[in-house]
Amino acid sequence: MTGTQSYYWYNLTSQSVVRADERPSEDVIGPFGSPEEAEESPAMLLEHARAWLESEESEPFRALVEEEDGTDLA
Repeated sequence: MTGTQSYYWYNLTSQSVVRADERPSEDVIGPFGSPEEAEESPAMLLEHARAWLESEESEPFRALVEEEDGTDLA
């Protein structure tokens, strides 16, 4: 990603927004077009993960976990 636009990344380790034209490290998510989008990204990821867990698409994976450790994820 090169050019005149700056990109923003959310660093999961430091829990902070990083500005860089290219991915600065492996512990970041992004890129995002604004610092606000990057700052909100952990909450959005959790929201999407919860929605996926409640969807039918996750059923085979929930069943695998339940088989392995006896945990009921439903």
